[in-house]
Amino acid sequence: MKAKTFLAAILFLTASACGLAADVVEEIYAVVNEEAITGSELKKFEMEMLRSLQAELQGEKLEEAVREVKKDLLNRFIEQKLLLSKIKEKNYDVDADVESILQEIKKQNNIASDEDLKKALANEGIEFAAWKEMWKERRKQERLIAEEVGSKIKIDNPQIMEYYRKNAAQFTVPAEFALNCIYLKKNEDGARPQEKMDRVSAELKPGLFAEVARKHSELPDAAENIALGKFKKGELDKNLEAAALQLKKDEYSGWIETDSGWYIIQLAEFSEEKMREVREVREEIIQTLREAEQQVKVKDYLAELKKESYIKILREYQ
Repeated sequence: MKAKTFLAAILFLTASACGLAADVVEEIYAVVNEEAITGSELKKFEMEMLRSLQAELQGEKLEEAVREVKKDLLNRFIEQKLLLSKIKEKNYDVDADVESILQEIKKQNNIASDEDLKKALANEGIEFAAWKEMWKERRKQERLIAEEVGSKIKIDNPQIMEYYRKNAAQFTVPAEFALNCIYLKKNEDGARPQEKMDRVSAELKPGLFAEVARKHSELPDAAENIALGKFKKGELDKNLEAAALQLKKDEYSGWIETDSGWYIIQLAEFSEEKMREVREVREEIIQTLREAEQQVKVKDYLAELKKESYIKILREYQ
């Protein structure tokens, strides 16, 4: 189920949401604007960050991401504290936004009702009310970043055209070809089915490809459908592709050997490699450029918040 990624998606925001029992003696790692950051908070934040990563990554990518999180955990938590402090000043109302988000999550994960969503969350060890509150915090953070950072980013036409030219391969649609075929299985001993191949070759003449294919091809449903399929460059067996790229429309090849058997292919359609026009990809480029610039600007914004705040690191978090 897709739910795992969605249901864990906002865990990076949760550490500051829960208070600690008053009678617990805590190690204090830092002070931010007279607010202490404790070991329990950091441990909870670490576990939730790791859980979020595990929902999205695997293998070496997960291991590398975990190392980065642990290395910079205290700094990330301080940044979250500063953002949450700013969010409180704004007094955002995001209830309608969150309801729309939850409806979309249910739709994308085929979850029929709130009760089913609560059960799915419970299976992940997550309590619905707390999870919904976390979505509110995420949406508030998005609103803050949009106002303080995103609203100041302007992408102009020269930037768009420069990105378009420098990333031509990204916007290139590869050549595509549709093929018909006659297919014969290899003999059980791997030898050529020579008698069958000779019979097909004798009958095959220009204009008769479909008739011969329906009669002799050993692909499933060949009597009704002689199409091998539509392929982009790099998607087909290399021997078949090499032959296909030498053909003109309606021409057919000689016999071609593959691991599974023997083919004669006919080129039914061919479209050349081409670049998508800039008007087609303009919004895609703007989004990419905005996201890249926002990453830089968010770092600058956090640096400014740190300059405006009192931050004292008492010990490193290991």
